[in-house]
Amino acid sequence: MTSKSSDISIEPLFNQGKSDGSGAKVTAISEIGAMSHRTPLTITETPQQILIGANKTHMEIQNIGTEDIYVGGSGVASTSGLRIFTDYGKTFSKVKSTFNFYAVCAAGKTSTLVVIEYS
Repeated sequence: MTSKSSDISIEPLFNQGKSDGSGAKVTAISEIGAMSHRTPLTITETPQQILIGANKTHMEIQNIGTEDIYVGGSGVASTSGLRIFTDYGKTFSKVKSTFNFYAVCAAGKTSTLVVIEYS
C-alpha cells in the first residue's frame, strides 16, 4: 500500500526559480497575500459550486474525507470529473475573479473538502 502525505507546505511551491524571482513556475512567495480558509464543505452526489473569494487569485483544495471527490464544470459527475483522492489536493493559481468549479462524490457517497484561498 502506498502511503499518502497530507502535509502540504506552500513554501516549496512558491520558492521555485532563480533568486531574483525569474524563472519561477508559480507565484513568488513574496507576492502572496493573506490566506483565508472556509468551513470544510460536505460534498455529496449533488454537484456543489465553489467560487473563488473576492480579491483572491489562488485556491487550494484538499479532500480530507473518506471518499474520492470529482471536480469539473456544472455537469460534473464521478464518471467525468477530475478525481481528487482522499488526502490529496489540487492548487489553482493565478485564476480570474470569475473562477469557479463544481465538486461531487459518486452516488450514495459523501466526503469533505477543505478550501484555502489567497491573493
